[in-house]
Amino acid sequence: MTTKKNSSARLIVSIALCIAALVASYAMSIAANHTEKFWVLRHPVATGTQLEAEDIAVQSVALGPSAPLYLSQKFNPVGSITRTNMSTGELLQRSSLSDDSSDMTHEQMSISVRSVDVPSSIDVGEAVTIFQVHDAKNGESPEPPHHIASGVFVSSLDRKGSNFGGEIAMTISIDRELIPDLLTATASGRLVIVRAHG
Repeated sequence: MTTKKNSSARLIVSIALCIAALVASYAMSIAANHTEKFWVLRHPVATGTQLEAEDIAVQSVALGPSAPLYLSQKFNPVGSITRTNMSTGELLQRSSLSDDSSDMTHEQMSISVRSVDVPSSIDVGEAVTIFQVHDAKNGESPEPPHHIASGVFVSSLDRKGSNFGGEIAMTISIDRELIPDLLTATASGRLVIVRAHG
């Protein structure tokens, strides 16, 4: 009699554990496929930039356990400052944003560069290096290229003028401390853009 009771008890426990495992598996499946609304970038944004309303959009995503790492629609990121360069469609991570105004280190400025001095492969969202070059004149010895800045973020690029061998208009995001050097470089010689990767 005791053996039958023990056998029945084990059977009941086994059934209960099996049901619990199925319920847990089902719950985990639902949680993994549950979508929430998170903030994403509409276009590339440079580090040290204050986010504006036109920079971001809301997108439904199923992130599962990693959801707490990202900024949900419940929180408004407008006015926050980026800590890293970010790409189009990238989800906003909490760790990539700051409310400290001292982190706003970059400013946007426009420059005009000869089409032959900009690699055709460069695109918006890339980091580039800028040099100042002086062409040799009247048999003078050429000056060595002068490094202006590295890690300069390309915010926009207009190649319309390049079709006629003219100039390309670029908007860049650059550390504000380097702006005086860049402005000085535009006053003489020419700017040459070097692709930072590849």
